[in-house]
Order: sequence, then C-alpha cells, then structure tokens
Amino acid sequence: MAYTYKYPRPSVTADCIVITKEAEPKVLLIERGDEPFKGCWAFPGGFMNMDETTEQCAIRELEEETGLHISEVHQIGAYSKVDRDPRGRTVTVAYLAIVDEPITVNGQDDAAKAQWFPLTAFLDKPSGKAERPELAFDHDEIMRDAIRKYKEVRETAVQPPRSNFKEQKERLHQLSEQMREQCAHVQALCRDYKEKNHLKES
Repeated sequence: MAYTYKYPRPSVTADCIVITKEAEPKVLLIERGDEPFKGCWAFPGGFMNMDETTEQCAIRELEEETGLHISEVHQIGAYSKVDRDPRGRTVTVAYLAIVDEPITVNGQDDAAKAQWFPLTAFLDKPSGKAERPELAFDHDEIMRDAIRKYKEVRETAVQPPRSNFKEQKERLHQLSEQMREQCAHVQALCRDYKEKNHLKES
C-alpha cells in the first residue's frame, strides 16, 4: 500500500511501563544498547508498524526487548514535545502493565539489558537506599505519570463497587408498599373469615 502525503509528519512510538503489585513495587527498565542515550535506562518501546495500533506496538516491543509477554495494558498518555527525541519529530504513547511479581527478563533486540528496579527510586522523595538510574528521553516525566496511573488502577481494583443510594431507596419504598398491600389483603381475608364463622354460629 503506497502512502503519499505532502505535509511533514512525525514518527510514532509506544512505550510499555511494567510495574509489579507487591508491597514494595518494582518497575521494569531496559538499558539502551544503541544511540541516542546509549547506556541509559528507558522503558521498553519502539516505533509503531504501519499495520498495528500503539497498544499492539507497546505489547510487541515489550516482548521483543525483554521476553515478557502481557495482554492487558492501560493507556497513560501521549507525549509530543517537539525536542523529546534527538532522532527527529517523534510522538510516543505510553502504556501501563501491572503484573503480580517480577518475572525473569532478558535484554533482547536493541536492549543491552533488562532489569527490575524498586519503584521507590522514582518517587519525588526516594526512600531507603534505592539508587535512581538515569532515564533516557522524557521518561522521567512519563514515570511520574505512570506512578499516578498505577495508583489509580490499584485503588479502583480494591474498592467495592459503589451502590446507588437513590435506586436502593426507591427499591425499599417499593418493597414497603408491597408489604403494606399484602398485610391489608391478609387482614381483609381474616375479617371475611371471622364474619363467615359468626354467621354460621348464629
């Protein structure tokens, strides 16, 4: 399929941020094996193919660079600062994946290494002795947004479904009316029964 378009257009990439849901969560990073930012840490990701979505791209790149396969992701956002990538005009879409615990990973494709890091190293106020690795591109900004998204998803997962108070109130009113009608019907039957017995006795 040929594509002809006279206006300049950016490249599109996708990144996948994988965080565990342990008591002390960890985040998966890869060490870049190529320029730009060779030797820096980054999220698994890469350029989108013409026949896939950004979501599919994020899942594919994660598996190609670390060997980790996941099926469910949550979109964090799109990042389009003009100078975010020295290779040229590039827009990326970041996705969050949540796993139970760290899974064995290996640096593959253009990733020199894949490694789990404590998430505390990337908080605004790092705790403990966690060292903060240098991140490539604008991944510091994406990391902050990923942590916020992670908290939202986790809080939603543990919260019980909210009940609709108005609907419950209406339902209780309906049940109350039904009970009153049934009580009135029973009382009427009792009166009829007593009247019939009284007539028989007289």
